[in-house]
Amino acid sequence: MRNFNTRFRLRDTDRHIRLVYTLFLTLMFIGFGFSFFWAHSMTGLSPGGIAAHYRGSDATFGEPMSFRELAEITHFHLFTMPVVFMILVHVLYLTGASNRLKIGMTWMAFSGVILDLASPWLIRYVSPVFVLTMLGGDTLMVVSFLIMMALPLYEMWFIQSPLMAPDSSE
Repeated sequence: MRNFNTRFRLRDTDRHIRLVYTLFLTLMFIGFGFSFFWAHSMTGLSPGGIAAHYRGSDATFGEPMSFRELAEITHFHLFTMPVVFMILVHVLYLTGASNRLKIGMTWMAFSGVILDLASPWLIRYVSPVFVLTMLGGDTLMVVSFLIMMALPLYEMWFIQSPLMAPDSSE
């Protein structure tokens, strides 16, 4: 696999560019944290709570999520989640990580997105057992995000020598 740009690496950039990438990754971390908090407040992040959120519950007098509600949520997430992960993958590809890790994180992230987008429909219209699909997709997204955040930050701020340092003989 050939990288889209083998000359530009995050650790070769000046402080200002690294700060921009750091601020982006930090805001994405806050966004993920807020999403986690929101999901926990809505469902308790338990399989029963997630199933009740989409399928309704007699215990809480909750109505099942309508087709229109699911379509609205899917519409929004279908446009935003792939873009967010495309940018995160792009940032990862600007590091010196191995191609194997980059490809693995790409597949992990987008597999998580696909599972997360499909699972509300499956939970609502097929079976509550698809809560496990949602939790699996969320796990893939969180793990890939943490790696795609930590690796660039480590490379930008903790590795001292640039990859493309000028040759001392010049």
